[in-house]
Amino acid sequence: MKKTVVTIARSYGSGGKEIGKELAKSLGVKYYGREILEMLRGDETYAVDDESIQDTSLEESNKLFEEQSKLIREIAEKESCVIVGRCADYVLKDMDGVVRVYLHAPIRNCMKRVSRLYELNPDDAKELIRSMNKTRGNYYEHNTGHRWSELTNYDVCLNTAGMSAEQCIEIIKKYIELKNE
Repeated sequence: MKKTVVTIARSYGSGGKEIGKELAKSLGVKYYGREILEMLRGDETYAVDDESIQDTSLEESNKLFEEQSKLIREIAEKESCVIVGRCADYVLKDMDGVVRVYLHAPIRNCMKRVSRLYELNPDDAKELIRSMNKTRGNYYEHNTGHRWSELTNYDVCLNTAGMSAEQCIEIIKKYIELKNE
């Protein structure tokens, strides 16, 4: 396989992180998600997690995004990998060998997944999904000037409802294979 970087944006509860991790394993490449923040944590400025990013000042948030973007570009230039979140599709928009994936599912499917994973009642799961999707959308729009759910930002848009992670991975891998022909 020639060098390929797969970026995965996902609606909350669609299984994007799991699919990303399993795709990386299947392709024999590294997975990056929250790990990018952890790589930046050596500097106290970045000692935050995903959820607290929204609580940082605008200046801190902008600085964090710039540092994440720089690290994402460095990683993508040296190796094939899978990157989940972090506006990676936008950060790498001008780079060859990038496959931009957006994973989503109807709210009822996301609610079942979130309820099961976090032992939440359906109402709490629905509220968490709406809140996380709003946060992700706002973060993406603030840092890119584009809408996170705008499907033209992506090469592959996949509804994960009723599909196993393995099936989703096979579709993504087939797309990569066809694109690299």
